[in-house]
Amino acid sequence: MGSFYTNHAIKTNDTERVVNALSGRSAFVVGSGDDCVLVFDQASDSQDLEAVFGLGIKLSAELSRPVWAVVNHDDDILMYGLFENGKLTDQYNSAPDYFDPDGELSDPVGGDAKRLATAFETEKAERIEEILRKSSYDEAGYIFASERHVDLAIALGLDDAHVNLGFNYLSQGDLPPGLSQDDLTRVG
Repeated sequence: MGSFYTNHAIKTNDTERVVNALSGRSAFVVGSGDDCVLVFDQASDSQDLEAVFGLGIKLSAELSRPVWAVVNHDDDILMYGLFENGKLTDQYNSAPDYFDPDGELSDPVGGDAKRLATAFETEKAERIEEILRKSSYDEAGYIFASERHVDLAIALGLDDAHVNLGFNYLSQGDLPPGLSQDDLTRVG
């Protein structure tokens, strides 16, 4: 069985403002990498895209900062939404036909590397494009969606040790090396 997690990366270093924007929710918050805060929201960890994207819209509107919401489903699919100023501006799915029993395996769809790079203020758009386009179905591609997520996080300047986490893992005490309970802010 693979990983199941969801998280939101916000291009800001204002952790307190992020915590305040999460009022009324149950979540963990941690600073990560270059001017970025990660949110691990309990409702989003259900992997209901309406909940995941709803929080992305809310946070990007309230904070006026880009939000990258990532869903890893069973380490087979990596999906994301990029939110800017309360709007979904980019969407990606590494295995769009995964749930279609009659569908053929297809390559990833969506994902605008330039837009994602611009939102997170990196000049690694070419590297991001390469990561987004690798297939999940051949030897040269990604076997696990979490590997793709780590590579994208590194290209975006995030702390890759923190991205393969979700609310459920953190609430069970599953912390990666270098991250302690003292690094987490609990909301709700």
